Amino acid sequence: MAITFFEALRSFLMSHFDSSDTNQRRLLSMVTRDLNRSRHRKWYRIWKQKLTKEVGNFFYELYHLSAQAGISMQNAAESEQLKILAVEFHMDESLLTLKDRLAPQAIVEYAANLNNEYLSERVERDIAQFNAAFDTAFIENTDRYYNLILMFSQFVVFDFLTLLKEFDPLMSERDLNLFQPKFQEISAKRVIELIKDFLEISYPLDETQDWETMLNIANQYKEKLGITLDEWKTILLQLSLIQSTSILVLIVRHVDHDPLWKSIPRIQREHITDAYRTAVVDTAKICVDGIIQEREQKQLAQLLTVVFGPDEVGNRMHYYTFEEHEALRENGLEGYIYVHELNYLKAFILDFYKKDIRELFDMCELRGQWIKTDMNRQFSDNFHEVLTNFEEFLAFDESLSIENSLGAKLHSSLAKNKNQATIVLNTIDNRAQELLESLTKSLAGIEVLLKSLCDDQANRANQLIRNWNALEITGIPLRQRFADVYQKLSNFVEVLHIFLRQVKK
Repeated sequence: MAITFFEALRSFLMSHFDSSDTNQRRLLSMVTRDLNRSRHRKWYRIWKQKLTKEVGNFFYELYHLSAQAGISMQNAAESEQLKILAVEFHMDESLLTLKDRLAPQAIVEYAANLNNEYLSERVERDIAQFNAAFDTAFIENTDRYYNLILMFSQFVVFDFLTLLKEFDPLMSERDLNLFQPKFQEISAKRVIELIKDFLEISYPLDETQDWETMLNIANQYKEKLGITLDEWKTILLQLSLIQSTSILVLIVRHVDHDPLWKSIPRIQREHITDAYRTAVVDTAKICVDGIIQEREQKQLAQLLTVVFGPDEVGNRMHYYTFEEHEALRENGLEGYIYVHELNYLKAFILDFYKKDIRELFDMCELRGQWIKTDMNRQFSDNFHEVLTNFEEFLAFDESLSIENSLGAKLHSSLAKNKNQATIVLNTIDNRAQELLESLTKSLAGIEVLLKSLCDDQANRANQLIRNWNALEITGIPLRQRFADVYQKLSNFVEVLHIFLRQVKK
C-alpha cells in the first residue's frame, strides 16, 4: 500500500515538472518566433546567439550623438549646483529677488540699520512670503524637470564605449568624426548585462516630455552641453522604434532562457525643491540668530561690566558650580547648563539687592508716609517675594551636596546607571531654570515699582510718598541714590532677560 502511495506521488511530481518544463519550452519557442518575425531580425542570429554589426551600428549612432553630452553630465547626479539651477530656473524675478534678500550677505548689510526686533520681523516676513511661493504645484513641477535631467544624464553617461569595444576592439574616445569603426558579430552573452542596463535607462525616456525646457536647464548647468534638441529628438526616435519592436528585450530573454524576463525602468524620483526652500530659510534664520546672538553677547558683556565692574565676580555657588559641571562632563554627561547665570544672580542679590535696594526699601517702608497704602503693600510684598525665592535658590544649591537629596541621588546614579544620571541631571537643570525665571520675574516687578518711586521722588509729585524731604540724609542726594539703584537693577534685569532668551534658543 505504501509503495503504491509513493509511486503515485512521484508520478504526480514528475508530471508537474514535465508540465512546467513544457510550458518553459513553449514560451521560449514564442520568443524565437517573435525574433524571426521582428523587423530587426537581422540584429540577432538565433541559433548562434550572436549579435550582428547592425546592433553595433545602432549603439554607435546613439554614442556619436550623445558622447559630448555624456562628458558634460558626468557628475550631474551629485551636483548641488545643478539642483540649485533646476529650482531657480522656475522662479520668477520677484521670487529670485526675495531669495537674494534672504541671503546672509544681504541680511548682514541691512541688519546694520535695524535693531534685533525689526531685523527678526523683516526676515520672518520675507521667509513667510518665500515659503508661500513654494506651493504643491511649484514643487511638483520643479522636481519633475530635475528628474528629467537625471534621466537624460543617466542615458548620455551610459557606458556605450565598453559595449562598442566588444564589436570593435579599436574603438576609443577619439574624435568620432574621424574614426570609422569596423564592427563584427559577437556573442550576445558578452554584452547581455550591458544591454539590460541600457534597457533600464532608456525605457523611461518618453518623446512626449518637455525635453526642450529640460535642455535649457542643462545648458545653464553646462554652457557647452554638446547636444542639440534635434539630436536628442533623433535619439528619442531611435529608442521609440526599438522599444516598439521589443527586439532587445527578446534578445535578453532568448540569451538568458528566461521568456518572462522584464526590464525594470530606472525612473528618477528625487525631491529637491522643498530641500532647496528649507536650505534658504534655515540659512537665513541661522544668519539672523548669529547676528542677534553676537549683539546680545556684546550687550551682555557691557551690562555685566556696568553692574559688577571690570573684575570677575568669582564663584558664589557652593555645589552648582563650574567645577562640578566639568566633573559631570568628564563622566559623559552634559553637565550643569546654568552655572554662569545662577552665579551672577546670587552675586547680585548678595552684593546689591540685600544692601542698596534693602536700604531704600527700609527707608521708604519705615519712614515714608505712603499716600496709597496698596502701593506700599505691593512694594513690600514684591521685595519679600524676591527674598523668599532666593531662599529657595539657596536651598536648591545646598541640595546638590553629596549629603543631601539631589546631590546624593546624582552621584549614586552616576556610579550605577548613566541613563538614570541623565534623568536626574535634567531634573536639576529644570529646577535651575525655574528658579532663574521666577527670580527674573520678581526682580522685574521690583524694577517697575522702583521706577515709580524714582519718578515720584524726582518730580516731587507726591503721589506715592508725601514726605520725600524728610527722607533726605547727608551724603549722596536721594534723587541720585534712586537713579543709581534703579539703573543698576534695570541693567541686571536686562541681563536676566538675555539669559532667558538664550535658554529658549
